[in-house]
Amino acid sequence: MPQTENVDVLIVGSGPAGMSTALHLMDADRNWNGRVVIVDKAIHPRDKLCGGGITNGGDNILEGLGFRYDGPQVVVQELELIYRGHSHVMNADPVFRVVRRNEFDHWLARRGQSHGLTLRQGEAVTSVVPKRDHIEVVTERAVFHAKVVVAADGSNSTVLKELKWNRTAGQARLLEILTSEAPDDRAFRDGVAVFDFSQAGSGLQGY
Repeated sequence: MPQTENVDVLIVGSGPAGMSTALHLMDADRNWNGRVVIVDKAIHPRDKLCGGGITNGGDNILEGLGFRYDGPQVVVQELELIYRGHSHVMNADPVFRVVRRNEFDHWLARRGQSHGLTLRQGEAVTSVVPKRDHIEVVTERAVFHAKVVVAADGSNSTVLKELKWNRTAGQARLLEILTSEAPDDRAFRDGVAVFDFSQAGSGLQGY
């Protein structure tokens, strides 16, 4: 039987949501050090199907924590949003930056660890049970008694499933296709991204 560990905050998921939560706690008060544990079923760096856009707001959050990500990226200076024949264009320098999520998430996790955060990778959650004075979370390696549990484990959240907080809406499937770059294409030449949400009105979750 695994030993029971008492923690104030248990964060499930070490992507940007989970790491940001932990880092902001540490930034607010260094006394959170040792009272926060992050668990993730995966091990960084791991593949993550995602557009990988960091907005100016996201950059401001990182800078507020004293970080600046300078890994491989593509800068988008013009964003066109399309919905059933209507178009809206936004311009900024940049509107957002496109990064590789596996590299960015790994970088952010390392920043958290360097600030003293406890990150336990390769440790999936198997059970979440609310008790009278704590929440019992069982992983593949331990039993946690947590005062607060943060569900930062994505759209297929194990925590939400365990708590029976099921979503009523359907879920779309994500397909990622990598194509060769065309240097003379306007998207690459001028830093343009086009998001077509026309099918969202038909129930498609995505663009």
